[in-house]
Amino acid sequence: MRRTARPVSDSRRPPAGMSGVVARLALVVVGQVCFGIGIGLLFLADLGVGPWDVLHDGLSGRLDRAPGTVIIGLGAILLLLLVLFRQPIGPATVTNVVIIGTTLNLLLGVFETPSTYVARLVLVSGAPLLVALGSMVYLGAGIGVGPRDGLMTALIDTGLSTRAARTLLEVTVLVGGLALGGSVGVGTVMFALLVGPSLHRLQHRVWPGWSEPPGWVFRRG
Repeated sequence: MRRTARPVSDSRRPPAGMSGVVARLALVVVGQVCFGIGIGLLFLADLGVGPWDVLHDGLSGRLDRAPGTVIIGLGAILLLLLVLFRQPIGPATVTNVVIIGTTLNLLLGVFETPSTYVARLVLVSGAPLLVALGSMVYLGAGIGVGPRDGLMTALIDTGLSTRAARTLLEVTVLVGGLALGGSVGVGTVMFALLVGPSLHRLQHRVWPGWSEPPGWVFRRG
């Protein structure tokens, strides 16, 4: 008996026309703000941050700039590298450079590190969940990845496996951040151990995302 293809569910279809554009961009903004808040919780806890943020923290101290400002500046440099490496660039790639760093600066400007160790551990525990949720929401919009993930893709294009490329990048930025005086501690370990399982748990329990719309992600041949 011949099987017919299963129709795509309505949850997988973006709204048509301008409302679809607005919906995708709204998801990107919400997801990246959520991501920035998650990163901010790690900085507020002051118990160590994730690998990339060890580098951001180290550069922040050396350059006497807010961590979010460093994220924006480094993100802009990585965006230029993606152009040079001919990697796909979408609207979410560009907004990633600005929104996450700005959200982090706003959060650090309003809140202070809690006075109790237990409260700081609570912040560290919540950070991976928010980062994972934010990642899934903005990537689910289907209009590009962040410049740091784009750099990993460029490494994969050289022949490295996904695991090897991610490990190489994260070890490099972690060591570089340590050399610059970035914050490493129990928060770094907890984030590394929890963010992967958080992504896995949320992947099939929350909205899975839309496919990439033609023409939205710039690719150079």
